[in-house]
Amino acid sequence: MLHGRVPRRPARVRRARRRSDAAFLLVGAILAPLGALPSLAGAQSPPAPQAAQVGLLLRQLDGVKRVLLVAAHPDDEDTALLTTLARGLGVEVAYFAFTRGEGGQNLIGPELGEGLGIVRTGELLAARSLDGAGQFFSRAYDFGYSKSADETFEHWPREALLSDLVRVVRRLRPHVIVSVFSGTPSDGHGQHQAAGILAREAFEAAADPDRFPEQVDMGLDPWEPLKLYRRTFFDPQAATLAIPTGRLDPLLGRSHHQLAMDSRSRHRSQDFGTAQTPGPRTTGLSLLESRVDAASEDPLFAGIDTTLVGLTLPLPADSRDAAGRAIEAYREEVLAAGRSLRAASPADAVATLARARARLQEAISALTPAGTEAVELERELERRLELVERAILIAAGIHIERRTHDDVLVPGQSVLVENRVWSGGEFRVDAGPPSLTTPTNGEYLLEPAPDEEPPADGSLFGRFFRSRERMADTDPDSHTTIEPDDLVVWRYRLRLPVSAKPTLPYYLTEPRNGDVYVWPVHADFLNEPFDPPPFGMSQELTVSGPGIEPIRMRVSGPVRYRGVDKASGEFWRPVLIAPRLSVRPSATTLVWAGADESPRDLTITIRSDDPDAVSGTLTLETPDGWVVEPASAPFTAEGAGAEVRLDFRLQPSEAGEGTFALRPVARTEAGESFSRAIEIIDYPHIERRLFATDATIRVLRIPVQVADRRIGYVMGSGDDGPEAIRQLGLPVESIEPGDWAAERLARYETIVLGVRTYEVRPDLAAATPTLLEWVRAGGALVVQYNKYEFLDGEFAPYPIRMGPPAPRVTDETAEVRVLAPDLPLFHTPNRLEDADFEGWVQERGLYFPTEWDDRYLAPLEMADEGEDPLRGSLLVARYGEGLYAHTSLSFFRQLPAGVPGAYRLFANLISLDPADWGVSAGGARR
Repeated sequence: MLHGRVPRRPARVRRARRRSDAAFLLVGAILAPLGALPSLAGAQSPPAPQAAQVGLLLRQLDGVKRVLLVAAHPDDEDTALLTTLARGLGVEVAYFAFTRGEGGQNLIGPELGEGLGIVRTGELLAARSLDGAGQFFSRAYDFGYSKSADETFEHWPREALLSDLVRVVRRLRPHVIVSVFSGTPSDGHGQHQAAGILAREAFEAAADPDRFPEQVDMGLDPWEPLKLYRRTFFDPQAATLAIPTGRLDPLLGRSHHQLAMDSRSRHRSQDFGTAQTPGPRTTGLSLLESRVDAASEDPLFAGIDTTLVGLTLPLPADSRDAAGRAIEAYREEVLAAGRSLRAASPADAVATLARARARLQEAISALTPAGTEAVELERELERRLELVERAILIAAGIHIERRTHDDVLVPGQSVLVENRVWSGGEFRVDAGPPSLTTPTNGEYLLEPAPDEEPPADGSLFGRFFRSRERMADTDPDSHTTIEPDDLVVWRYRLRLPVSAKPTLPYYLTEPRNGDVYVWPVHADFLNEPFDPPPFGMSQELTVSGPGIEPIRMRVSGPVRYRGVDKASGEFWRPVLIAPRLSVRPSATTLVWAGADESPRDLTITIRSDDPDAVSGTLTLETPDGWVVEPASAPFTAEGAGAEVRLDFRLQPSEAGEGTFALRPVARTEAGESFSRAIEIIDYPHIERRLFATDATIRVLRIPVQVADRRIGYVMGSGDDGPEAIRQLGLPVESIEPGDWAAERLARYETIVLGVRTYEVRPDLAAATPTLLEWVRAGGALVVQYNKYEFLDGEFAPYPIRMGPPAPRVTDETAEVRVLAPDLPLFHTPNRLEDADFEGWVQERGLYFPTEWDDRYLAPLEMADEGEDPLRGSLLVARYGEGLYAHTSLSFFRQLPAGVPGAYRLFANLISLDPADWGVSAGGARR
């Protein structure tokens, strides 16, 4: 039986790799006990019982089983398989997604593109915190739906992305790789196909030292996975292995499938809320490749030596015997710990866990003379040492918090930080003063502040509980004893260096190279979801008590912000380091009709995250010939959270049509310059993250006119239609859930429904009869794309049908044929030409209807290369005295991107006048 093959490498390379691997795996792939960490956002959720947390850790302490699941996007992963392997079987398992889902839609907010990628990365991390798996990525940017692997590889450099996957395989060293996709057209999405192809290639390439030798030079040994499976979700008859995922887990109180559906529901931006249905479930897998014999009681790992002692075989005899004896003794103690674990008294397991830890240390000591043959075993023993120590702290009731009293910091700022140790059980702790850990050691200044009073936490009773705290001695050479039921606090003032970098995602620090992110060179955290936390604390503890010898260990973790909301209670957030100032324009796109030289007003908002006042001057850099009043504007932002609004009037030059750029720049009195808009992406189900966008304003001077119409807008998801209408020069009113009275609708001549409104506006379904009566009476209704909910509800005046699967045109350059050019839609008020369909981004449209009533006109035709023409992108019908238009064109992508032709077509749509509508449909009827 085989563990997995590691070709020999020079000793210096292998030793250099060892510690970087350990750091990588602790961040990305070690399971946390369920509920042991603070909640991701919002109110603090109660942790799982101590015994359950320890029990989950015990499942990871014996055996060596590693699995990597590979797919293309957030939501492609089999969460039930991940949960069963990680939580149920204690397997070291991770999910590798080639993309962060940037090309999808957003049900819960306005973020698209890179911003949506941050949301979906956060959702994956929230899911992993439940199902227990690790999470990794490639450099690939999700450019949108594609229909073949060939098309996908025109966007993605195949060899570079294979390198990304091979890097993770060589770091995680999985025995088994599970590809979600087959790499064939049956996978549908071209990115799915590409993921399946690359998973197969990585299974071979990871073991070849001649492939990606730069990784080998950096200390990543080639690794030969032993099995390759494919998930058989869409062809269950192909399954060669069925893994039960619906069994009730006594530690979780529900089945692995139920927990997986809880994990699945974290994909909220993709409307994936899922019921946690009990009962039998299985995940089917098909064996594609195997390098081992298949006889074993455990089919997934059949033929693979999954024992710790098996890793001693390459060692010299003396080391092998000593390590083997220690490992067998360790295993006996782990089994004894499981037998002694009681829900009412988890501390009963501490003694056996302490002995297991001692045996691990003996095994590690036996490896000292063994040299390079011990690398694999040492990695596994060190991993288990960290897990055992975590289990000891949980079972002993020792709770450690590392927290700040501010959640958003700026370079050079100081903040109060605390390290708090509570011995809630029957054990005594001797603790040394904590030390600061940062990615850039030595630049942060940590000074004791035991007498400094922390700010009020917003809790009515906080002052009473604070009186039970005991301040520790912060002298570097001191030790503090924490008796049972004692809470001790180390308090410091931390000053960030002025060179501290903002906690922006590492993969967004440089502009993309096409549809591939540019990563930092040789960073330790490549393939990780985000950068490591900006700082943490490390502390030496000695635990002593009944039945155990003193246990000395070093514990560390990130410093986080603990806050209190008076309505929902305690919450935890990551610490963010933000630029001192954010510069945000009131509009990111300005549209002038080509001949219009009238001035426009623009507001620039400066927001400060600096607790001190910041003064400076804002200048608006413009193209030659433009006039800005005032030329510059002074500002003073008084403290963190302060906003200053500065108004400018813009007078365009007499130059002709084109695309121009305006760039606001804030310069402080200290000589710093800021020209980025900084957002905090913040949703209740994910961790907060910073996102920066260039504050430059795109100006379109294009030949565009719009009729003088009174317009109402029903907001959808990820939709910026109202701002586009305002840029066209028309006021627009938002129609809210209480605005559906017929007399209220009568004030509008045109109503526009945003994207996916029938998903995100529950009131709309009930209001549709009233809305259609408004159309019948003479209104013009423009309905942007919806998914199947719209068609299932039969909300259109005449029947429309769609898929599944719903057709789409993914090639943004696909030819568009206008079948009825005489319709007012194509010449009033703007005469559209072929050039108006140039410069579109990502796609033409999505969720096209496939069938419709003959009373609709379908005046546009388009198709991806090699496919039959599609006419469902735009449907228009007279209904009574009014007009009903349904469009699947992706205006929600084109308008924010400033596509001139999309603005002109959208202007014609919202200018539709039922009284002028002609019947010369030509070839527009289906």
